[in-house]
Amino acid sequence: MTEPIAVSVAAKTPRHRSSRRRAGQRMLAVLTLLVASVTLLTGATPSPAPVPAVAVAAAADSAVPGNVAADARGERHVTSVVAARRGLSELQYADALEGFRDNRLQAIGRVAVARSVLASAQLALDSSAGHVLTEASRQALAAGIRLQALRLTLAAGQIDESYVRAAASRSGGPFRLEPPSLTAATSTLDGMRFGWASSLDAVRGELAGLVQAVHADVAAWQAEQARLAAMEAARVAEAARVAARAAAAAPVAAPRASGARPVATAPRPAAGVSPGAAASVAVPALFNKLVWTSGFQSEIDACRGAVDVTGNYGVATIAEHWSCGGSRFPGTGRQITFSGVRAGTYLVGGVVAVLNANTQGTASIPRGYDLLYQTCINGSNATMSFTALTRIG
Repeated sequence: MTEPIAVSVAAKTPRHRSSRRRAGQRMLAVLTLLVASVTLLTGATPSPAPVPAVAVAAAADSAVPGNVAADARGERHVTSVVAARRGLSELQYADALEGFRDNRLQAIGRVAVARSVLASAQLALDSSAGHVLTEASRQALAAGIRLQALRLTLAAGQIDESYVRAAASRSGGPFRLEPPSLTAATSTLDGMRFGWASSLDAVRGELAGLVQAVHADVAAWQAEQARLAAMEAARVAEAARVAARAAAAAPVAAPRASGARPVATAPRPAAGVSPGAAASVAVPALFNKLVWTSGFQSEIDACRGAVDVTGNYGVATIAEHWSCGGSRFPGTGRQITFSGVRAGTYLVGGVVAVLNANTQGTASIPRGYDLLYQTCINGSNATMSFTALTRIG
């Protein structure tokens, strides 16, 4: 804005007419500059028409000291220009604020989706622990999760920072900032970008291959466990057949007295063989095992010995984890002595059933035996083996 021209009595004398003309020309130049400024601010196309003579006259009159009406018109004109500039700044600010809020909302959505993808990948990693043949795929997935988690942290930090930087622009009421402040706020809002959030769109694709590799390794591990279980079941079945053939070929024992329990005795030595030599060859090795309590899963998990689970199965059964002793249980034809809940000596008769706990229930457990010994082959509940035991002492 131009400075007001001081009122002087001498300005009314003829010798100051040239000064009045120069002042009028200066005022006209200022008016033209203001019109051009408004045109640039509003983006309108400048009109090729010359400034109207009335405007020139008004500008010249306003330059004459003491012309109150002209001064008022000039003041109103300047006021309207300032108001136009303020209105334009507010419109630009409002547009920038709306765009900023839209961008931030999209960034928040991308962060939410990325967190869901990371949670799914982490679940695949956690559930595969101990269920892969090699750790290479799990290590690669773990590294990928760490990388994407860092990207997610940076994106969330960008969003948090945007709230702080836009704190002065969050008011939904009338604008209270002057045009220079509005311009600065508009520039701040326009300059805020959510680049890290935009990069999260690639998280799903970058983790998909790593997750699939882990799933493939888990499937390979499961196939290997099934193969090993089948081999073990075949071995046990073959041992049972061998024992059955041996039992069929043995001489029939003399009838027992009523109510008397069978007692294991060493076979008589053959003619010409010393008793000591016969005993060293024919007497089977004895095994001892503690049946420490009755119960079910929590007692079995304690790994303190076999557990009587008859109350849960409805069939006389003791159970033990494969890793707690099941893998070392004696084979067909051996004798085993139990202490504790199921004290007594039994003859191992071989595996009579291999059940899948996921598809079969207690109704599938075989009946008609003095006692059953149950363990999960290789720790898998898909191969629950039941070994028949005949009490002999």
